[in-house]
Formats: sequence, C-alpha cells, structure tokens
Amino acid sequence: MFLKKYTFGDAEVIYREVPIEGHDGKTTVGLAVYPKSAHADSDKLMMDGLVQVAFSGDEALVDYTEGVTMRDRSSTVLKMVSQSSDMGGVNTLLADEEGNLYTHILRYDRKSKVFASKVIYENCTGKIQTLERLDSFSLSGIGDPRTGSTEQFKLHRMTSAWSRECRVKTENFSDLGLDMSWARYGVKVEAWGQNGSMPNRGYFPFGAVEGAGYCLAVMIEAPYSWQMEVYKEKESCALSGGRADHIRGHWRKEILPGERFETDMAFFTVAADLTAACNALVHFQDARLAVPASEESMPVLFNEYCTTWGCPSEENITKILAAIEGMPIDYFVIDCGWYKPDDKGWCNAIGDWEESRQLFPAGIKRVAKKIREAGKIPGVWFEFENVGRDSKAFSREELLLHRDGRVITSKNRRFLNLRLPEVENYLTVRMLKFLRENGFGYIKIDYNDTYGIGCDSEDGAALGEGGAEVAEQSLAWLEKLKAAVPGLVIENCSSGGSRIEPKRMGMASMCSFSDAHECNEIPLVAANVSRVIPARQSQIWAVLRDGEPDSRTIYSLTAAMIGRICLSGDVLHLTEAKRALILDGLAFYNKVKDIVRYGNILKIDNTVEYYRAPKGRQLYVKSYGQRLLVLVHFLDCEEDIVCAKGYRLAAAFTDLDHSECQDGLHISGRRFHGGAFLLEK
Repeated sequence: MFLKKYTFGDAEVIYREVPIEGHDGKTTVGLAVYPKSAHADSDKLMMDGLVQVAFSGDEALVDYTEGVTMRDRSSTVLKMVSQSSDMGGVNTLLADEEGNLYTHILRYDRKSKVFASKVIYENCTGKIQTLERLDSFSLSGIGDPRTGSTEQFKLHRMTSAWSRECRVKTENFSDLGLDMSWARYGVKVEAWGQNGSMPNRGYFPFGAVEGAGYCLAVMIEAPYSWQMEVYKEKESCALSGGRADHIRGHWRKEILPGERFETDMAFFTVAADLTAACNALVHFQDARLAVPASEESMPVLFNEYCTTWGCPSEENITKILAAIEGMPIDYFVIDCGWYKPDDKGWCNAIGDWEESRQLFPAGIKRVAKKIREAGKIPGVWFEFENVGRDSKAFSREELLLHRDGRVITSKNRRFLNLRLPEVENYLTVRMLKFLRENGFGYIKIDYNDTYGIGCDSEDGAALGEGGAEVAEQSLAWLEKLKAAVPGLVIENCSSGGSRIEPKRMGMASMCSFSDAHECNEIPLVAANVSRVIPARQSQIWAVLRDGEPDSRTIYSLTAAMIGRICLSGDVLHLTEAKRALILDGLAFYNKVKDIVRYGNILKIDNTVEYYRAPKGRQLYVKSYGQRLLVLVHFLDCEEDIVCAKGYRLAAAFTDLDHSECQDGLHISGRRFHGGAFLLEK
C-alpha cells in the first residue's frame, strides 16, 4: 500500500493508503500532519480520505452517518494515480474507477510555516455529475502520535456575533462526546459553520485541535456558507471543512463532462499552542496582501460617523477638517448619510446613491477636494449590494434576489442580483463613475444583512449554489473597483466584522474590526480579532467625547493600538491640553507600528467574562525583535500586574502608576484605565 512522508520545516506530512473497514478490498488515501519531533508511527495512524466528496446518490460507507455528516461516502474510495513534490509542497492526483479525477494541492510557506490546501475536481466520466460536497481540506490521523488516543484533546473555535467578533471558545473532546463507544459503533461529529453571506456570523471560519503537545489550527476561505467538523469514527479522528454541503448549506452543483470545479483555499499549521498557531496564520495572511502604496505606513484614519451620526455635510466636514488640522491623519472617510433624501432618514435609503443637495449644496466633489487640500485621501461609504425600503431601487424587483420565486426581504433590506448585466450597469454608473468623477481614493464597503441559505438561479441550481454565485460576484466587484480607481483603498465592513474571512480580506486593504464604536469592551474584541486578522488590516475605533477625562481618551487610543487607529467623535471643541494628549498618543503609536504590524502575540490574558458589564482586566503583549509592546486595560477593577521580565521601559502612554522592578514592569490598575508601554531588551 502507498505510504509517503515529507518534511516541511518543523512538520511531517504523511500520505498513506488505508483500508476502509467493513468494505473488503476498498481503500482510500489519507493525509496526516504532525510536528516532526513527534516521530509519529505511520503504521498506527487511523486515517480516512484526504478528499472528502459526495455526489447525489452516493452510499454511506459508515453506519449512523445519514443526516449527521456527508463524510466518508462511496465517492471517497480513491486510488493514487500520481504524486509529485518539491520544496514548496505536494501535488496528488487521485481517481476512482468511473473517471472522477481529483488533484489535491498542498503548498508550504517556509517563512510562516503555514500550509495551503485546495482540491480540483475534473469530471471525466462522460456524464453529468452532481456534487453535494467537496471539502477544501481533510486532515485525519489526529491524536497522540504514540497511542492514537484523543482523550486529552480539546477543540478551539471562535464565536462571533455583532460587536462580539472572534471570541475563543475551548472545549474538551470528552465534553463534546468525541470519544469511542464500548463496541466501537456510532459516529461522533462536532460541526460548526454558518449559512449566508455574512461568513463571520456565529463562528469565524477557524478551528483548532490541541493535545499531546501540539496544536493543529485551520482557517478557510469562506465568502459564503461554510462548515467545519471534527469527525470521530472508531479509533480515527479527522478535522475537515470548506463550502457548506447539501445537508448544511443547501448546496448542489452540476458538473458537466469535461468541466472542473475548484474549492476555496484552506490554511493550516502545526504549532506548540493556539497562540503560536494563530501568529503563523496571521503572518501568512499578511504576507500575501497586495495593498496600495498609501497603506504601507499604516496611516491613521478619521471617520466622521461618530461625529455626525449619519448626517455628514459640507458644513460640518469643513469644521472637522479645521479641528483636526495638524494631526497625523492620512484618510478622511465620509460615512453613511451622504445620499439621504430630504424627507427620509439615511438608514433605509441605501440603493439609489444620489448625493444629497441639501447636505452638499455645491456637490460632494467640492468636499472631496477640500479633504485633498487638507492633505488627506477622501473616502466614502457604500452598501452597494443591498437596497433599503425607502429607496426607489427597493421596488425594482427584476433587479433583486428571489427565493422560490419571491423577493428576499430582510426587514428593511433587499439584495441586488449581482449576476445580472442590468445590475452591473447600474452600479457602474452609481458607484464606479461616482468614485472617479468625485475624486475619492477610499471606499468603505458596508453590508448590513444576509440573504441566508441562498437564492434562485436561472438554471435552477440549488439555493446554496445560487447564493455562492452572488458571493463570487461580490468579490469580483472588488477587482472592478481597483481597476476603475487605481490605488483605491478598500475597507471591508459588514455590521463591523461580519465578513472578515480570509478570501475577502486578501482582496481588501483593511476591515472594520467590529461595530463596537465606543464600548468599554473594545480592547477585548480587538484582541480577539487580532488572532485571525493581520493587525495592519484591523481598523479599530477610538471615539473621543466632549468632557471625557484624560483616562478615557488614553483608554480609547491604547485599545486602538492593537491594530489601525480610526479616530472619530467630538473633535470640534478640543482643548489645547486634550489635543496635546491625542498627539502624544499618536506619536507613541508611530513608535510602535512596526511591533503592531510585524510582531508576534505573546499573551492575551483576559479575565473578563461578561463583555457588556465587564469586570476584570486584559494584558496584551506583542514582541518584535528585541522590543515589546504591552497594552493593559482595566475594566471596573483594581489590580497590580507585573510583566515583561528582562526588559526595560523605553516609553509609555498612560496615566496608570507604573515602575520598573526586578521582575519587569509593575503596573497598578484602576477602574476603566488603560496604558501602552514600549519595552526593550
């Protein structure tokens, strides 16, 4: 039987042909990944197929799986055709006896120690094949490399909701019921994911299993409905995921003879623990970015939303520009409301995209020019994929998504059918032409609802496939925007961070980390998001308020230092002392930008349980070279912290009492205070 081992960095990759229990003569090829130091015994690894595929009409190979999982169907019985490798990875060609061909591509990035995986299916059967599942990755053989046991293993996931993005949830396999029964019967499956066009809703597309001294962590490209699952069958354990399948995502896709279908990418790494694994995945995502030149210095932004609350105008923007003159701010973003009808509110008027002559009597172009003259790149807000109840576009049903023949309506929003040429023409005029003619160099793309399980297609495709088609067109619009406006900075926003999956983030300059605009819990959410999004892409609100104490200003600015600082709020009446404090904070941020951008997270120590009434503190430590950035936030608590032993204090931005001691830096915490500290070896 086929067996091949490869070493990539600190990882050992094992491909092995394995028999399928209960099916004499049938085998498949599995893939396992371990730390090289584990010295895994490949003969003892319990594995199943590295290609997890299901077609309509497939048989289940394992008892009790119907309705629970579509893994290990009859189409996963595959033979090795060929395999080639180089220092950058392995390509594996597998096939069945009917002419279904699969190319499994595994690439390795030596710098980040991250693997990238995808599967390409080719229909050489001479007949139409209807896919119901095809995973981006499947890793089996999970367990203690000496015994195969998963007894001490745990599963890490990241739960997400509005203003609560990417919070780590850790559970023991035993608590999840992922153990074998006395008679070896009964499949155990722990599945998670989401349906719809807001991929970071419920969970971020991430999963990690940890035990026996190593952590295997995966994130997947997930522009639409996605799934992951831990699968435990007898002694074997596997982690897999990709596009949501037929039973979870209403997805089917017909593949004609000679046609191919390619999955989205999965990214995984083997590391010592969850923090190290997340650092590797984030560095990999950061390295593959291609952003405008203006982004390389991670400039500070100003967004007027928390200043005008959806009512921007030439008058108030002119005043804001004067108030922030002299501050190191490179982008000025006009947020929602610039299109507001005279007789209606801004929230439900999206879709027509006609600038308000009441708010901008001389046209928004003149305001964009003023922003340029102030030395800043002008930005503007769009929610171009949706239309609101108070817009004329809301009643143009021929342009909108339907499900079962009826327009999809989610309270006050409907959704443009981006597959239609008429919609492309509409948006070309209302958005592309608008950006070019008015001189905008930045677009904030928001997205504040989801069309859910999917939509109708002209060819009668399954709902999940219809939804995926629209999501693919949404991504295509990012490329159209870049082509139309060279150097355009794109912000990915969706009720904050509801679309910060890797594929879309790889095509954008930055994201809104969350809609937590001025909450006490901002540093907690920002730290959570930093585990999966490059810091230079994570735009964090620092909202200033009239009359707030200096401690609150420091708290807000230091929270935003976890990523990109986005200023907003009450800036029209800043005192000289408050202006000086803000400038001090921005000067400190400029000193530590290299740590923010390139550093490794060493620690996120958060003692807060309930975010809405937070009590506790967070210690966030990041290192780069011989330097440390320490960010501390106290939330309705008082506590002393000692950290950073072996380092000396180089600079600080805080009003907390602090001093150097034998064990490092001593910080005395107080209620709702924060601080940023730069330390050097």
